[in-house]
Amino acid sequence: MAGGLGDVLGPVQVLLIGLDEPGSERMLAAELQDLHSQDAVRALDVLRVRRDPDGGLRRLDPPDPEEFPGAVVEALLVSDRADEAMAEGTWSLADRLPRGAAAAIILLEHRWAIPLREAAAGTRAEVFGDAWVHPSDLAAARRAVGSFGQ
Repeated sequence: MAGGLGDVLGPVQVLLIGLDEPGSERMLAAELQDLHSQDAVRALDVLRVRRDPDGGLRRLDPPDPEEFPGAVVEALLVSDRADEAMAEGTWSLADRLPRGAAAAIILLEHRWAIPLREAAAGTRAEVFGDAWVHPSDLAAARRAVGSFGQ
């Protein structure tokens, strides 16, 4: 796995990217290669899946079995443990995949945030929460208040 999960980790984001459009697999492979060469963000693992017409989730061949075997993503999102967590009301990103569609579920580590987190820990600052803002939510907020950050 890229970088290994035993290292000091930055915040980890999970992305679900559809793979049914022509060229999407090549685009994803190229982007993962670019990320691998950077230190700000890195791919930790990738799991390719397809949602069957009956709703079942099926694992597809990994894009690079040595670099991204998909095992960590699978353990997080589509294992029996994840099914138990869903029964307790926890969301599952894999459930957002439409029936019949294929996707890559990618773990991205945001390494740029490690120094920020360490600085906060050095001052005994406490992180009370974090969240990702969906692009459509940000676009709606920008329309509501006018453009910023341009």
